Amino acid sequence: MVMIELAKKHLKKVLEVCGANRNCEYYPCHFDGQVCLWCYCPFYPCEDENFGEWIERKDGTKVWSCMNCHWIHKPEVACEVLKEILELTKDKSIDEAIGLLDDREVLLKIRNKVLEKFKKEKKDDTGGC
Repeated sequence: MVMIELAKKHLKKVLEVCGANRNCEYYPCHFDGQVCLWCYCPFYPCEDENFGEWIERKDGTKVWSCMNCHWIHKPEVACEVLKEILELTKDKSIDEAIGLLDDREVLLKIRNKVLEKFKKEKKDDTGGC
């Protein structure tokens, strides 16, 4: 069976977004093999100093830098964030979903839930250490 051209075109888009988009001129912006699903982090700026820091621009203003954050680009994290967003928005139109997700508190709840899940799994994997 041969895939139709429209399916190939769509699959290419999915792979570019959900995989390591080696065709991107900025790849890798964080680390080789990163998942590019969240090219623009939905939690930006998270203001969590475990993941980034405020830096000073040339004009003296501050901007949040997550240059050294790898968390959102890990496959298991990227997929879990998507799963949480889809669960929250499953009965909404796209415009309603965007409106809901435009609320910083809603996004931070998703972020915290995913962080806690992976903290717990990490503890489980290390015998609770």
